[in-house]
Amino acid sequence: MNIIEKIRDTETKLRAETNPVRQMEAWTMLERLLGRMPVDKPELARITKERDSIGLDVMIQKLEDPERFKPKSEPLPEYSQAELNEALRAFRHRLKFKKLDDESKITQRDLTMGKSANIDSIMPPPASEFDPKIWKVLVRDGVLEDAGGGFFREPQGKPKLRK
Repeated sequence: MNIIEKIRDTETKLRAETNPVRQMEAWTMLERLLGRMPVDKPELARITKERDSIGLDVMIQKLEDPERFKPKSEPLPEYSQAELNEALRAFRHRLKFKKLDDESKITQRDLTMGKSANIDSIMPPPASEFDPKIWKVLVRDGVLEDAGGGFFREPQGKPKLRK
């Protein structure tokens, strides 16, 4: 029996239990078990404090079938090839200058560090320059990779700009 099955089993026994002491034990057990799971902790505290059986059931359903509760992603807009090329050029330009900036850091000596930059991902140009969804379109097309946290990078084999 895995932990989610144990949680569901304890919740089923809680619903059938009439003894208040045993109900309290079941709520305590559920709070401990759910506390180990990736759930919203403040919501868990509210559910156990208020003894909200409906909220408890919804929380368990989210653990049993997380795909059902994921928000539906909206379709990405279509951009012209010229817009995609311009955004990719701006991204590469920014990446190039970030690397140059990192390579030219001045040390205590009069000379620069002389090491090559270790930068492989950057945040793309801001929304004032390009629509933020254009980066997701470039990821979908395989031109960029999403590095997480709002950072993007070029794949290992650089794709060429399409004409």
